Amino acid sequence: MYVYILGALIAYLIGSFSTAFFLSKILKKDIRNGGTGNLGASNTTLTLGWKWGVLVGAVDIFKGFIVVFIARMFFKDYEYLPYIVASMAIIGHIFPFYLKFKGGKGFATLMGCILGYNPIAFVVAGILVIIITFATDYIVIATLTMLIAFPVFVGIYTHNIIYPLILAIGSLCILLKHIPNFKKIIKKEEIGIRSSFTKKHRI
Repeated sequence: MYVYILGALIAYLIGSFSTAFFLSKILKKDIRNGGTGNLGASNTTLTLGWKWGVLVGAVDIFKGFIVVFIARMFFKDYEYLPYIVASMAIIGHIFPFYLKFKGGKGFATLMGCILGYNPIAFVVAGILVIIITFATDYIVIATLTMLIAFPVFVGIYTHNIIYPLILAIGSLCILLKHIPNFKKIIKKEEIGIRSSFTKKHRI
C-alpha cells in the first residue's frame, strides 16, 4: 500500500509544477491577467504567443508522461499504480498547493498520461485533437472528447472497469475546470484558437 501512497504523492508534486506560472515569473508577464486568466498552454499561447504556448504544453505533457511511464515500466506488480499516478498528476496540475490550489486545467497533462500509457493512442488522440480543435475553433471541445475517450479506451483495452473509474477522477476535475468555457461558448464569448495566432488577446 505504501507504494501506491508514495506514488500518488510524487505524481501530485510533479503535476503541481506550474510551467506557465514559472514562465510568467521569468518573463515578468503574469498571464493570469490576460486572455482566459488560466495557467495553461492555451492561455500562454493567447497571451505570450504560440512559441511559449508550445513550450508550456510540452512540459505539461511531459509531467503526465513521466509518471505513467515510470509506473508502467518499473512497477509492473502494482496494477493500479499507472492509473492512480495519472489522476494525481492531473489533480496536481489543476490544484497546486503553493498557488492556493489554483492551477491550470489539466488537458496537456492528460495527453501526457495517454502518451505514457500507449504511444499509438497518443498519436491518434493528437490527430483528433487537432482536427476537432480547428474544425470547431475551440480546444475545449477536443478536451471533452479526450476526457471521455481515454477512460473508455482503457476500459475496453484492459477489460477492467476499475482502471477507467480511477482515471475518471482526474477527468472529472478537468471537466469541472472547463465548465466556464462551455458557458462562454454558449454565450459566444469564448476566445477561439485561431485568435491565438494574432496579437489581439495578448497582454
